[in-house]
Amino acid sequence: MKKSFRILSALGLVGLMGTAQAHNISNKGYGQLKADSQYFAHATSVKAKINQPMPNFAVQALDGKGLTKSSFKGKMGLFVLADTACPCVQANETRISALSKKYGKNGLKVVYVFSMPKERPLQIARFMQNHQLPYPAVLDRDQRLLKMLDGRCSSEVYLMDKAGILRYHGRVDDSTFDPKAVKSRDLENAIVAINQGKRVVKNFAPAMGCAIPRI
Repeated sequence: MKKSFRILSALGLVGLMGTAQAHNISNKGYGQLKADSQYFAHATSVKAKINQPMPNFAVQALDGKGLTKSSFKGKMGLFVLADTACPCVQANETRISALSKKYGKNGLKVVYVFSMPKERPLQIARFMQNHQLPYPAVLDRDQRLLKMLDGRCSSEVYLMDKAGILRYHGRVDDSTFDPKAVKSRDLENAIVAINQGKRVVKNFAPAMGCAIPRI
């Protein structure tokens, strides 16, 4: 799918518009990744809802490590819907990395979720490696995790608090392609509120990203 024909989505409203150690593919070739893919992304059919406990899930990252809801016990879980070609995902990389560095000491744990049909394990591993993204990457081959989150487009983020409750869903901020023009840091505001034990006042803001076709 060519970038020029990618469809950008604001959630349901669709319109036009170096090496990361955790993903060192030199130690895991395509054959092994393909063999492992049967274990990727298993989640309940229950949908996540704001201010409700996240449904249970069990997934395997490309580095072979398993992730479950209990893996985030005592941590804030940040799930980033991604694909290897979406410009919106790439535009947010630096901001996601900055938030991870700033709030990692406070328990923020980032996970990239790849649910785009036809993307392959090696393709995703190379993307994470080339873009120096040292986070677990999940191949959501059957889109169970995507459907659990009720995700619509790449670049959407989901923030879970330390008690496993979904507290924020939507965009990173209000200026995807121009960081200097940001006026509303929605995701960071939610992280700060959780960290301070306060209520997340703005728990949803529509995201701009590339539509993820359902299978």
